[in-house]
Order: sequence, then structure tokens, then C-alpha cells
Amino acid sequence: MTWVYLPVLNALIQILITIALGFVSDFFGIVSADRLVPEAVHLVFYVLLPSLIINGIGIQIDLYTESNVWAFIVAFLILRAIALILSLAIALFVNWNQQQRVLGLGDVAVLWLSLSWISTVILGVPICTAVFENPTLGAKYGIMAGISSFIFQLPLQLMFLECHAAEEAQRTSEATGRSTNSAREELPSQEKERESAVITIQEASEESFHQLSTEDIAPTAIGDRIQEAELHLRRSWWSLVYAEHLPDMDLWLDILRRVLKNPVVDGIFVGIVISLSTAGRYLRCPSDKCVEGLEWISATLGWLGNCVSPLSLFAMGAWMHSQRKLILIPIPNLCVAMVSKLIVVPLLMVGLAKGMKLNNESARAAVLIATLPISLASFSLARQYNVGEKDLAANVAFGTLLMLPTVIVWNIVLDSVGLYPIEIV
Repeated sequence: MTWVYLPVLNALIQILITIALGFVSDFFGIVSADRLVPEAVHLVFYVLLPSLIINGIGIQIDLYTESNVWAFIVAFLILRAIALILSLAIALFVNWNQQQRVLGLGDVAVLWLSLSWISTVILGVPICTAVFENPTLGAKYGIMAGISSFIFQLPLQLMFLECHAAEEAQRTSEATGRSTNSAREELPSQEKERESAVITIQEASEESFHQLSTEDIAPTAIGDRIQEAELHLRRSWWSLVYAEHLPDMDLWLDILRRVLKNPVVDGIFVGIVISLSTAGRYLRCPSDKCVEGLEWISATLGWLGNCVSPLSLFAMGAWMHSQRKLILIPIPNLCVAMVSKLIVVPLLMVGLAKGMKLNNESARAAVLIATLPISLASFSLARQYNVGEKDLAANVAFGTLLMLPTVIVWNIVLDSVGLYPIEIV
């Protein structure tokens, strides 16, 4: 008798082998992660992923007739909102405990990414395909789960990170300015000290000369000025953001511009328009309304979309090897992150699936996608803004390594308690 979870196990092994191939290829110099990863990311996010999304939302899914689609999307939207509230609460608690502003919006963004920036497409599509033994359902649930990440989480993440960048720029600017001004103010007194030192040297003995310390007349190091600026900019423990940045229209316009220029967001928009206009019904083949002369559109988009997961996973393996050392955070911190992402977040989705009254198929897909690790894109975002890189690198790597037992165990647990049973047709 075939083990009921064998298709899922096969898909997980396939994913891990693809990652391992990327790791080994970088190890032997067959590919270079420094060149491969940036180019692969650009290809995926500008060509392959938009193709998959347009084909999935616009052609393969009918937003008018598909049951539970909107409830499924809202469930993930609420999950991300809860993760945001938890991230804010953690940051405020840490600040309150220290009675000073230790964590800011940049740290909130990192916490939020580590909880809910799930790899819904790259990992979600193949996992759901294996669970339901249906590629159409795999693409449907993987893409639907990712919509809220781009229409809700991405804009707010950019706002948090841009505020963080503005604070860092202000901190550096003020530190440099204070150092320059202080040096100018100290210059006359330093000249007098030097003159006095010359007279003293001329009059003193050789022993007295060696007792003179150059530290007495050296200008203050810039590191000390940066520390002073840090203290000067420190706010109350409840202040996660420097309020003066919020009215900055350039900040908001830049965020809006980046969101609108995001090819994945554009792909979602195009897909929704195609589906709601019912044009997708004529491009979906085979079907009663299929226009056979246009079948190449869906076929091409699907062909390109099928490259998303293997290319992304291969690049992830090369990236893992290039990092050399992935555990750069305390082990207890890593354990808390893994428990939060692989156990707490799926448990939240179990409750949300009940609350949104998802059917068994949609609910099972939602819970299993919630168990998946966060996307490599979260690390790229953190590196771009120079915040939380070590935390997210460890989260991505070890979440991926623990994916096989996590998904299998969650399937077994759901079946053991009779929660969201599915029937394979």
C-alpha cells in the first residue's frame, strides 16, 4: 500500500535536491552566486513570476465563479496584519523593558518579514500541487496566498524601511556635522595648547618631554561623536519612528513609485483585469469557450511560469553556499524564530480558516502554505537597507532545511485530528 504522503515527500525531496544542486554548483565553481543570484532574481521577478501570476489569476482562475477565492485572500491578509501587530508589540516591549528606544521601524520590518513573508509561490505552488495532485490547484492557491503580500505588506514594508534609512541618514549627518563643528571650535584652543607644549618642551628635561601625551591635544575621534549623536537622537521607548519623517512627501512618492513599478504588482493587476473582464475564459484551454487560435498565450505564460520554482531554488542553494556561515545570531533567537514561523503562524491560520469558513480544500492549502519558510527576497530587502541581514539569512536557511519534516508533520497532525480532510479526485 502506497504511503498517503508519498507525493508530498517526493515534492519536498525534489525541492531540497534542487537547492543542493545550486549549493554544490557554487562550491565547485560551476556557477558564481555573486553573478547568478542577482541575475536570477531579476529574471524571476521581471519575467517569469509575472507570467505565472497573469496566467494563474487571469486565465486559470475565474474570480466570478471560484468559491472561497476572496475568503482565502482575506485570510492571508488578516494573517499578515496579525503578524504586523505582533511585530510592533515585540518592539514596544523590548523598548519598554530597556526604558529607551532600542528598536525602530527597521527592526519591526525585519520581525514582520520573518513571520509572514512566506514563500507562497516558489515553494507554495509545488507543495500544493503535490498535496492535491493537481497543478492548476497548486498555482491557484500559491498565487492567491501571495496577493496580500504585494498589495498590503510590500507597501508598508517599504515605508518602514525607508523611514529606517532616513533615520540612519539623519544620524550619520548629525554625527558628522557635530564632529566637524566641534573640531572647528577646538582648533583655537588646540593651537594654544600646541604653543604651550612647544614652550614646555623647550624648557623641560628629556624625561618631562616623554611624559607629554599627544592625547591631550588630539581632536576627538569621530566614533565618539557618532556615539554622542546616537544619544542625542534617542527617543522615548514608545517612539518607533521619528515623526518628522512622516510628512515627507518625497518619501511617500518614492514608495508609491516603487510599488507601482514592481512587476509582480503589475502582474497581479493585469491578471485581475483579465479575469474580471471575463477575457480569461476565452484563453483557458481546454474549455467550452476556448479560442484555439489564442491557446499559445496561456501555453507560453505557463511555460515561463513553470521555471519560477526550479530557477529560484537553484539560486537559493548557490546563495546558501556563498554565505559561508549562516548562524550569525544566538541559537535561542534562532529557535524562537523557527517556532514562531513553523508552529505559531500555522496555528493562527488554522483559526483564520475556521473564522473565514474556508472549505476543506482551501483551508488545508492555507495551513500548509503558512508552514512554509520565508522567501529569499526578504534577505535581499534587508541587505538593501542594511538592517536585520543576519536574522533573515538564518531564518531563510534553517526554515528551508526544516521544511520537509514541518510539512509532513502538519499534514499528519491535520489528518489525525480530522481537520480539513481532502479527497484526491
